[in-house]
Amino acid sequence: MKRKKKNLIVGLDIGTSKICTIIGKIEEGKINILGAGTTSSRGVIKGQVTNIQEASSQIKKAIKAAELNAGRRVDKMWVSIAGSHIEGRDNQSFVKITGPDKEITARDVEEVLKQASSVVLPPDREIIHVLPQDYIIDGQNQIKDPLGMKGAQLQVKVHIVTASSSSCRNIEDTVRNAGYELEGLVLQPLASGISTLYPQEEDLGVVLLDIGGGTTDLAIFLKEGLKFTKVIAVGGDHLTNDIAVGLHTSREDAEEIKLHYGIASVDYLDRDELLEVKGIAGRGKYRVRRSTLAHIIQLRVEELFEIVDLELKRSGYKGLITAGVVLTGGSSLLPGIKEKAEEKLNLPVRIGYPRIKSPPELSNPVYATGIGLLLFGLKRREELASKERLSVKIKEWLRDFF
Repeated sequence: MKRKKKNLIVGLDIGTSKICTIIGKIEEGKINILGAGTTSSRGVIKGQVTNIQEASSQIKKAIKAAELNAGRRVDKMWVSIAGSHIEGRDNQSFVKITGPDKEITARDVEEVLKQASSVVLPPDREIIHVLPQDYIIDGQNQIKDPLGMKGAQLQVKVHIVTASSSSCRNIEDTVRNAGYELEGLVLQPLASGISTLYPQEEDLGVVLLDIGGGTTDLAIFLKEGLKFTKVIAVGGDHLTNDIAVGLHTSREDAEEIKLHYGIASVDYLDRDELLEVKGIAGRGKYRVRRSTLAHIIQLRVEELFEIVDLELKRSGYKGLITAGVVLTGGSSLLPGIKEKAEEKLNLPVRIGYPRIKSPPELSNPVYATGIGLLLFGLKRREELASKERLSVKIKEWLRDFF
């Protein structure tokens, strides 16, 4: 049984609206997805655990459902981390190549990455990722893989992702309280990017917007590396709340209305039909025009993309976004949101579906993070098995997964 578990890999996506577990099996260096389980989320607000007991109860349900579908039991998993506490910063370092033939070894790469990650942090923060931006050998830059090359000095530029230590510990305690262990924490937009982006997009410059329930995670990839991250405190739940307030109905009914009749702009309505709305606390039913609903949603969607546009300009990378924008996450399926994003950001936009062949029901933006966690974990295991750091081969992650 233990031997079989070594071939299993599990992703746990803890979101504000949903908790999703996906179980895969490693076969010939690729992942065969065996099963998935999804439950509503409780005890999580804007990507952060606020109630360990509630969150762990829902996590356990999602994992048990995935185990039942997969016909396997699991014990550890890769877990997503998100929230406004996430921060990114750049750093660089260099090492002298001391070997007699001046050939760069895995140890040299590991040492330069170690030095680049040696930054002073407040006691309440910790590093979750050190992502190489560029390797430079004796002044020659844009080197993807320095292993085996020759030179006197190796330099690296990295993007360091840090998180609140208390948030990390809360996630760990929540998963352990459910009876499972962490294999590692993974930045949510990084996982989503691994499953939805193409290498050409990353090379040319692309923005990933993972629109979750409580937040929208913004990530900029350029030259096949993560360059910038930002968490925006607007997500799909804000649309639901706006509908509930605007139409004087419950959040549950507002969510159903959003899913069945929601659209990102009045301009995209084919016909202005009448919708039936349930009043709160037995106040009866009444009708509203779909254009009224569309107007409520449009205001919040426009606000989101205006904030995104401002953050892109602040990042200094907007002029380098050649490949455009990829929308993923559950709210990316809202009709008209792609067109509204193109209008407000003045960039080409596509919806990001996980790049998997089967099962087809998981080829949905809702599962982008969960599947990305499996892909992250697969490459992590490969790197550890070959005694190389994950960062050494990060440029190759998006190639030939399936």
